[in-house]
Amino acid sequence: MKQYPLDLMAAGGGGQAPLPALIALGLGLAAPIVHVQAGFAAEGHGIQPVLQGTLPNGALFLESKATWLNATTPDKPYVVDTTFTLPAIDAVAVSRLVLTVWAGTPDYVCEMGVRINGTDVPMAAPLTFGSTADANPAFSAAEPSVYGAGSGVWLVGIPVPGDLLRRDGSANSVQFTGNTPDSFDGRINQVTLLAVYQAAALNNKFDYVIAEGSGDIYRTPTETRVDARTVTLTTADPASATSATLHALYTYADIGQNDLLRFNGTQLGGDDLAGWDKTGSGLDFGPNLLRFDVLDHVAANNEVTFSVAATDLPDTREFSLRPQLAVLEVTRPAGLPALTAALNMVITWPVSPDTYQLEFRPEADVGEWTPVDTAPVVVNGWNLVILPPSQPQQYFQLRQVD
Repeated sequence: MKQYPLDLMAAGGGGQAPLPALIALGLGLAAPIVHVQAGFAAEGHGIQPVLQGTLPNGALFLESKATWLNATTPDKPYVVDTTFTLPAIDAVAVSRLVLTVWAGTPDYVCEMGVRINGTDVPMAAPLTFGSTADANPAFSAAEPSVYGAGSGVWLVGIPVPGDLLRRDGSANSVQFTGNTPDSFDGRINQVTLLAVYQAAALNNKFDYVIAEGSGDIYRTPTETRVDARTVTLTTADPASATSATLHALYTYADIGQNDLLRFNGTQLGGDDLAGWDKTGSGLDFGPNLLRFDVLDHVAANNEVTFSVAATDLPDTREFSLRPQLAVLEVTRPAGLPALTAALNMVITWPVSPDTYQLEFRPEADVGEWTPVDTAPVVVNGWNLVILPPSQPQQYFQLRQVD
């Protein structure tokens, strides 16, 4: 059996600089290429949860950029560049790009390529969607989800492998290239990056739930259109929460036209929440990303209601409004002193052309070797596995596999 050195340490111990105690979710894993889930419905599809979870040492990055072009339909290929800068962190557990694309009419098809830091996003190389014949919408965490609504608005959610994002505090470049086999307009109203990340220094428990879709609501409801939509967001343990924040993203909203947002029956903000002010940017359209402290109202099951209903608001109300994203984040104490939480086992070995399985047993010379289920992640040329302390002692080896 070929040997490689194993570097073992308790995170927080002495010797070389320790790697932080964390759960690294999704790093180094290539996402499968799958069929995009998309669909057109003039009245919208509503908003539903697509991702939620609880993890240690967690926090949320959420930023939205206005990327509209005040012009006629751009020549193809049409390229949009923007950047997002995460703080210096240890790992990205979940990340997702959310954007709004204008088609001109609902009849045309878009072929969109997405690159992050020069690398193609696996399920967007390109991502093809569009036309009223596209009728299979899905609220999916694992697949791109595209919701067509209105006269030609497409709301897009794209999962992003965490290892595409820089975690050293430097900027991430994000590039969209739009093409079309017909006459798809392709202008992008906004681009939003959402990332649930981990940093050992946070020493907390972090709950998150992410809902997305095309939550179109209308001042004058009809048989198929509605003037209010409600989505339920669940949390693990609201009684022990030290902070709770609701984020809401709107697109194509107007200033001076009323709309309402309620959290568990409590109105948040005033009567005119959503509205893009083009005087500051000069752009005709852009996003509204709002943030509310909801610690005093958070529960195990939380109802978030977007409304332009006459029974809720005085005139003048939004003729139509598109809530696209709702995110609830709840922070709780870690439950362990910081020192204890840091005493995880960190095992590293150098990356090589060969493949190795990490194995363990409780005695040095007795017993069968058992594979370690945790997959290694690659950090600066080294394979890394972080394990919680589960036995007084354990012995590890690397076994070369074919």
